Amino acid sequence: MKKTLIAFAALSAIAGVAQAQSTVTLYGLVDANVQSYKTNIVGTAANGLVPAGTIQNFRQTRIESGGLNGSRWGMRIKEDLGGGLSAVANLESGLALDTGASAQGGLLFGRRANVGVSSASFGTITIGRNSSSYDDVSADNAMMGQSIFDPSQTNNGPTNLALVTGTGAPTPAAFGLLARNTAWLGFNTRFNNSVKYTSPNFSGFSGSLMYAHGEDRTPTVDASRTVSANLKYANGPLLISGGYQTEGATRTGGLEPALQNTLLSVAYDFGVVKVGAGFNRAKLDEVVAGASIDAQKEWNLSVAVPLGATTLSAGYAQSKGDTLGRSRGFGIQALYALSKRSTLYAGAQSTKNYERLATFAPAGSNVGKTETYGLGLRHTF
Repeated sequence: MKKTLIAFAALSAIAGVAQAQSTVTLYGLVDANVQSYKTNIVGTAANGLVPAGTIQNFRQTRIESGGLNGSRWGMRIKEDLGGGLSAVANLESGLALDTGASAQGGLLFGRRANVGVSSASFGTITIGRNSSSYDDVSADNAMMGQSIFDPSQTNNGPTNLALVTGTGAPTPAAFGLLARNTAWLGFNTRFNNSVKYTSPNFSGFSGSLMYAHGEDRTPTVDASRTVSANLKYANGPLLISGGYQTEGATRTGGLEPALQNTLLSVAYDFGVVKVGAGFNRAKLDEVVAGASIDAQKEWNLSVAVPLGATTLSAGYAQSKGDTLGRSRGFGIQALYALSKRSTLYAGAQSTKNYERLATFAPAGSNVGKTETYGLGLRHTF
């Protein structure tokens, strides 16, 4: 009997050690809101949305997912390999809370699906579907947190970004139709077939590099590729970061289309108020044969004021370029912490796109205006 108890105790101890060395963490975020959305678009023969020369105005009340953050659930896996080295993995699935459908085009783990190794001394390397290094610092200057009320680089992105990721043949008319909810051109946030390295923190400095190779090579056309990088310095209330990303589309017709973004951010926490500013340069290279698309110069400024359980914030953003014209917007939002994990929020945002060149849309015309008002709830677990 004693031997049986001793053996059972030994097995229990071994199982406990094994469990301590390997962990699986389930986490998630659910976010939904009721919003009133209004748009006003000038019709042209090029965009084909409404008859040329007429203006389409409509307002719609709708239930949407992801007002502050995209809804998701995921698993983080970590196993201690000894010597300070760990095996890590992350599976994360996005979902539309208003319909129950999978986000990211219906992918099961569309937000992340990667495996790798990690060490406090050399950092983390993961392979699979990763968030880009540029995206990791894109919200450093956004005191509104890239919510749907943030007029800059929000998490819903531009409506036409698929045109530079290999779906369809890009045309001048298509790139003239930049009717989007943001004042920034936008970027892709995660990539398949990628390898990503994230460094440890060295006295406030850290960095990351991601490379994604397109598996779209043919006997006559090279594969597309994406490079993304960032560098960050965080010391107390000061945060300075920079990011670069060039994302390639499928190469056809001798073109090598790519969307490039270069970002510089600064943020400072004064205690009674937090401020952030960012400058970005967005460039579309070799997207349209025979037509030059100049870079968009984009900047934003935002502030946040914490008042106990309430946080008030506001932001302004502007994008300007000789080819695609100008876009500007402003937004306000209020957060109220019901608990550590539940947040009630409300806000409004207005963005106006105007003054396109005739090659891409009628010169000097207002080709798009959007307004969003919303009230929602976010819960994390």
